[in-house]
Parts: sequence; structure tokens; C-alpha cells
Amino acid sequence: MRRRLRIKTYMMLTMSLVIFLSLAVLTALFVYVYKSSLYGDVRQDADRRSTDIVNIMSDTGVEGIDTDENLKFKVDEAAEVQGGRLLIINRKYKVVKDTEKTSQDAFIINKNVMDVMMGKVKEIRYDTESDTVIMLPIVKGGNIDGTLIYRASLIESNTKIDKAADHAFLLLLFVLLVDIFLTGIVSKRVVSDIHDINEKIMHAALGNLQERLPEKEGFVEIQVLAENYNEVLERLATIDQTRSEFVSNVSHELKTPITSMKVLAESLTQNETASAEDYKEFMGDIVDEIDRETKIINDLLTLVKTDNNSTEMNLEEADINEMMETIVKTVGPLAKQRGIDLSYESYREVIARVDQVKLSLAISNLIENAVKYNVDNGWIKCSLNADNRYFYIKVADSGVGIPEDAKDRVFDRFYRVDKARSRDTGGTGLGLSITRGIVNAHKGTIKLYSESGKGTTFTVKIPLDIK
Repeated sequence: MRRRLRIKTYMMLTMSLVIFLSLAVLTALFVYVYKSSLYGDVRQDADRRSTDIVNIMSDTGVEGIDTDENLKFKVDEAAEVQGGRLLIINRKYKVVKDTEKTSQDAFIINKNVMDVMMGKVKEIRYDTESDTVIMLPIVKGGNIDGTLIYRASLIESNTKIDKAADHAFLLLLFVLLVDIFLTGIVSKRVVSDIHDINEKIMHAALGNLQERLPEKEGFVEIQVLAENYNEVLERLATIDQTRSEFVSNVSHELKTPITSMKVLAESLTQNETASAEDYKEFMGDIVDEIDRETKIINDLLTLVKTDNNSTEMNLEEADINEMMETIVKTVGPLAKQRGIDLSYESYREVIARVDQVKLSLAISNLIENAVKYNVDNGWIKCSLNADNRYFYIKVADSGVGIPEDAKDRVFDRFYRVDKARSRDTGGTGLGLSITRGIVNAHKGTIKLYSESGKGTTFTVKIPLDIK
């Protein structure tokens, strides 16, 4: 079983981690800048003081440390102020001045001192964990008379840095706790809205399709979710109503022919003087009702097949031009009976992968409807066109048109704009539903353009190759 994580927990953990990392980086950056600043001040002051001392000794020489009071003051002050140590070494590598007196009169011979003393380098600067070190040559009369070693202490600076780091860490911890608290409040606010939506969804799952979510002010995403949820409920309610109407319509449509046959049969059995002609006429009417019942059942079976997503599509490459010509030729006699001019125009050759049997049925329904709901001596124009991805079939007529309030329902099952006219033409009210189901199965679309009394145009758009 996969482990599940609550949104509230996820938000708190994620935001806490992001905030912690951000604050940690800022704290580290602050400590680094503060350290660089303190160390820079120490180095700058050490450089200034050591340079001043070397400049004075350029006149007095190394021996001036014993005679020049100003020089002595400068040396002692530099050591005292920086909390460090200052050594002066003569040409014989003997320490003539040590402010800490631990190396006084001792000899210091190492590579750094020798490099400075011999003029190989102008100066040496480096840092240890506790000091910054400056080594400068003492030049008198153009010759190197000795070497000055100045160790400025960094201990005080390190103490300040440690304190600043501690304070920054405490501040980081405090800000992190405050942010976690605020994040918890925000996440609780967001999750509460989601809980409300989830509760409404559970109610809908139990059959309550009337309870809507309030589209209150707040997060845009929650508002959009509420709007979409309410729209889904509207559609579910419409589907539920359509299903009830469908069951009612099926019952009515199947019951009507049976009732008619029963009436005709009872009329025959109750009329003892009925002649053979009467029997023949009544039986003909019964056959018509049986044919009507059969057509309704066949259309229902076709509709079920087109609605079933698991129905296999027999896709194959087909010549759509040839298919259209065959359909127009088949419907032609029906149009001719009413003096309707049925024409077909193809703008290019179209080869597509379709279920030719099902698609022929869909287009035939459109053209037959154009004949049934047309005016005498009217016209029907069919056309075929294509681009690099889709082909387009258009069926336009000069018929009675479809009222504005009926356009959204003409594809509903058993819906008829003019019920009396539909019965006269033998329609079951399922043709357009079947057509739309077939077009959808081909991953296409069908659109309707119509105006009452000014004709109707259906446009079908289908991919050339269904993936």
C-alpha cells in the first residue's frame, strides 16, 4: 500500500525546509561578510601601523629602536592596540625588539625571514587561526637593515564572529518557528476549503446532486475548483435527468406501436362483420406499426453500440470522396421526390483511416434529415475538404431550420423539434444522437449552424488518421 501524505503536512514540511535553507544561506552569508569585514579592519590597521614603523626606521635604522622615543611608542602602541606581537630583527637575524620579550636577543632564521632580508620578496602576508602576519624589510640608505614581523591578533575578531553566529542562529531558529506557525495557519486555511469540497463530493457520490459549493472569495484555485465542481454537478444532474427522460421516452416510443397494434387487433376481433378487405387494411396497418417498432429497436441498438467505448472500430483506409458520392447517390431519389436539388462538391481527394460503415451511417443521417426537414423544391449542398490533419464534411440545406432554444438539444435522444413532422417522416428522434456518437468515436467533432426558417448547416471534422 502506498504511503499517503496530507497536504497540510506536506505544505508545512516543504515550507519549513525552504525557509530553513533560505535562512541558513542568509546566516552563513552574513557571518562570512561580517568575518571578512572584521578581518579586513585588522589587516588594514596592521598594515598602516607596520608601514609607519618601517618608514620611521628608514631614517633611524634598526638601532633606532633603542634611542628614538617616538619609535618605541609606535611599536608598543601597535602591539597593545592590536593585542598582538611585534618583532624587529637586525641583519644578523638577532631579535633586537620583542614586545612580548620571550624571544628578545634570540636568533630567528627561517625561509620567510631570509627571503625578506635578502630582498627576494618585498613583503610577506599570511593568516593563521589566531593571527594575521606581516613581514616587511627595514630599508636604510637603500640597503636592507633588518626585518619587521608584526603579528596582529584575530582572537577578539573571532570572539565577535562566534557571538554574531550564535545570535544569528538564535534569530534563525526564532524566525523558523514563527514561519512554521504561520505556515500551519495558512495550510489549515487551504485544507479547510479542500475538506469542504471533499465533503460535498462524498455527498454527491451518495446521490445528492443538488448541494453546490459556495463560490466565496479566497484563493483563486479554490474558486476555480468550486466553479468546476458546480459545473460538473450541473452536468451530472443534466445527465441524470436525460437518463430519466430517455427511459421514459423509450418506454413511450415502444409502447405506442404496441398500443396501436392492440387497438387494431381488438377492432378486428370485435367486428364480426369485417370483410377480407377490412382484414387486409388492418393487417397492413399492424405491419407498419411492427416496422416502426423494429426501426426504433434497431436505432436503439445502434445507439448503444456507438455509446459503448469498448465497441471495436473497424478502421481502414477509405476513399472519402467515393463514400460521399455513394451516399448522395443513395439519398438522391428521396430528394428528387420532393423536387430538392441535392448537390455534392469535393475540393480535393481525401483518403482517411475510418470505420466506413459507421461513418456512412452518420453522414447518411445528416443528408436524410436535410431532405426530411427541407421545403419542397429546396436545395441541399454537400461538400468535402481537408487540410494536413483533418477532413471536413459540410451538409447545408434550405429547410425549416432549428429554433435557437432547440439547438442545444437536437443531439439528445428522442428529442424532436417538430414531433408531428418527425412522426410523419418516420423519424425516431435517435438519428442525430447516433451521428454524434459515431463522430465522437472517430475523435472528431460535429457543429450546428441554423436559424429558424433559414436552413441548417452541419459541419463534421474528423482526423485523417486516428491514433
